[in-house]
Amino acid sequence: MWRASLHAESIGGVTAIRLLLIAFLALTSVAVAAPERCACDSSRAASEGAANETFEPPGRWVASPLSDKMMARHLPADVESVAGITGSLGSQQGRAFYGGQRLLSALNPEISLTGDFAGWARVPQFPADSIPEVYGPGWGDRFYLREAEFHIVAPLDPYTRGKFFFGISGEGHFHLGEAYMEWVSLPGNLNLKVGKYRNQFGVLNRWHEHALPQVDRPLVFTSFLGEEGLSGMGISASWLLPRLWAHVNELTLEMISGGDGVSFAEEGGRDRVAVGRLKNYWDLSANAYLEVGLSGALGHNDPEGKLSTRLGGVDLTYKWVPADRALYRTFELRSEWLWSWRQTEQGRIKSWGGYVSVQNRFGARWWGGVRLDYSHLPVSAAETLKSGSVVLTYWQSEFVFLRLQLQRTLCTYGSDITKGILQIVWSMGPHKHEAY
Repeated sequence: MWRASLHAESIGGVTAIRLLLIAFLALTSVAVAAPERCACDSSRAASEGAANETFEPPGRWVASPLSDKMMARHLPADVESVAGITGSLGSQQGRAFYGGQRLLSALNPEISLTGDFAGWARVPQFPADSIPEVYGPGWGDRFYLREAEFHIVAPLDPYTRGKFFFGISGEGHFHLGEAYMEWVSLPGNLNLKVGKYRNQFGVLNRWHEHALPQVDRPLVFTSFLGEEGLSGMGISASWLLPRLWAHVNELTLEMISGGDGVSFAEEGGRDRVAVGRLKNYWDLSANAYLEVGLSGALGHNDPEGKLSTRLGGVDLTYKWVPADRALYRTFELRSEWLWSWRQTEQGRIKSWGGYVSVQNRFGARWWGGVRLDYSHLPVSAAETLKSGSVVLTYWQSEFVFLRLQLQRTLCTYGSDITKGILQIVWSMGPHKHEAY
């Protein structure tokens, strides 16, 4: 037994000596290879010209073939893993290994840009200075860059990330869409968000304009929440609840300052708005799901804070995507309905509205859709808007799509109108056409 022990100790000693020899040869190869490479680079630059030469950056390490052969000869079999590493270093001459400082570029935020261009014609025609307000700003016959939107997104640390969305219209007006920081995956399945953001009232109010399934927002949103939708500066909390009656239940509660200027006051000392939404999600099959949401909002509609408005909403989304043909077939049905109880000095006004939208993908690049709208005005339930839209969208690539929309609007307090719209949207960067 003592002979076996002595033999093991001798083998261990030899292995240790060989490993020390390998380390010495590696250090020697680094010291020798660096000046040889510099001399080689200098001679090439002198002969071929610096303008046509791409130089190795400082601090780059190139292994020596001679040192690899010597290491392979002295390397014992019981450290084969080390042999695989060192062999790969020397077998590929010119392979670069950089220090940690070269990873600093990973700290740069992800920047994307989306352009939204539209052109439209309408019947009947209105003089440029007398377009009815109900039809929206700038809806004369014209071409128009609706917005160039910048997206800046970056993780701040393992717990938080920041998002900035700001746009510039065709007239050069700057608009800050969203700017917020959020804590993700907090204990208790909780997410927190602070800053300026679009509220989670229903589904489409949260989406950016260029990501909508049609050119414009449904009439119920523009009538009750304004052209820009409901948004403001505040705090938001979302909980992924334990499984209740649905496969997924999520509760979102938000408090903002500054309303939409239509249902809620956007300035004054009492401009706070409370918003909540309960999302319920079911997987119906491997190819389809159903989502039902309940939303509510409460705030004041006057700067003095004497009169209040309550909004209630329900949304439904059904989506079918066959797993074996997801790139060619998709069917989506979405509907949202909103009710308003608005206090005025003359009494309470009850009004409502909604829309039904169908989107069908019938090819790798083609989408077709129909949307029907109905809406009261929040200040008068006797005045209504009705609209029907037919939409055809062609995705040239994942970066560019073109859309045609034909829309007929019936108005009880103005002229009926028919308009055709061409929309072209392009995006560059890692966050292409994201809804929010």
